Amino acid sequence: MPKKFYITTTIPYINAAPHVGHALEYVQADVLARHHRQLSEDVLFLAGADENSLKNVRAAEKEGIKAEKLVERNAGYFKDLGKILNISFDDFIRTSVEKRHIKGAEKFWLACQKDIYKKNYKGLYCVGCEAFFKESELENGLCPGHKKKTEMIEEEKSLLKLSK
Repeated sequence: MPKKFYITTTIPYINAAPHVGHALEYVQADVLARHHRQLSEDVLFLAGADENSLKNVRAAEKEGIKAEKLVERNAGYFKDLGKILNISFDDFIRTSVEKRHIKGAEKFWLACQKDIYKKNYKGLYCVGCEAFFKESELENGLCPGHKKKTEMIEEEKSLLKLSK
């Protein structure tokens, strides 16, 4: 029985067309996938697009189009990048339109449901990072990565009891 090897790229937010960093990641992951195939291993190489983010919604609003149209277009750009670079993906998954992803996410959600709880959360949020920051983590009041002002966001979150 051949040894199994699984590799995935990050599943990027697709609020814009891919850039050289995405190309680099695709090529690096492809090199690993091809190497393991040469070793006669059973390889699964996955890439895809995360279509559910505030970044995507805001990018669409800025362009004056619906978020669905933006992610459809940009997902195509990411898939095309794989073709242009001759990347050996076994699969490319889109999080908002593929029933198999939605079905898998629902199955995972149901399996974890007893360990999921809701809680209101308020904090300083950087849309670029898709992350909350403590005031002490900011640099001169700005996001350390983007050097932009954060927003005070309050929302109900679904959290997972990591102790379980």
